[in-house]
Amino acid sequence: MAALTSSRNTPEMSDFGRMQNYPVEANTTVYLGSMVALNANGNAVPAASTAGLRIVGRAERLYQGMPGQDAVNTSSAKIPGTNQAAGAAGAISVTCARGVFLYAVNDASIAQPQVGMLCFAVDDNSVSLSDGSGTRSVAGTIINLDSSGQVWVDFWHQSALAV
Repeated sequence: MAALTSSRNTPEMSDFGRMQNYPVEANTTVYLGSMVALNANGNAVPAASTAGLRIVGRAERLYQGMPGQDAVNTSSAKIPGTNQAAGAAGAISVTCARGVFLYAVNDASIAQPQVGMLCFAVDDNSVSLSDGSGTRSVAGTIINLDSSGQVWVDFWHQSALAV
């Protein structure tokens, strides 16, 4: 596309892109409140120590599901609003939020001196300062620690950092 030669009305996402829906991988359960990643197929999976995952935020709700319902994409579950079995990749979607969220420190590797540094997803509920010899994906930036030793992680800007 050519460079602009006049003004352009550039669309903006209404919530600044904070909330996004992602198709859930086949035979996968994404629990509400968990860290969510996209796999090589672009499908949502729980964050894990798996190379190549891209962390996209915190699981907020099953898209078009009931409040408080985990995203269960197995053949024993039903697609919301239908009698059809879920289980196939993309049969259901999960809504994820970007922002600053509190998660556990997996291995005591994060303390006050690490505030401002990147951390890496160990699983869908914890982070580490270590990238696990390249097996862990960037979760986000360490914003602060709370009194229990858990860490506030900025999931808003991590996608740019993980390039």
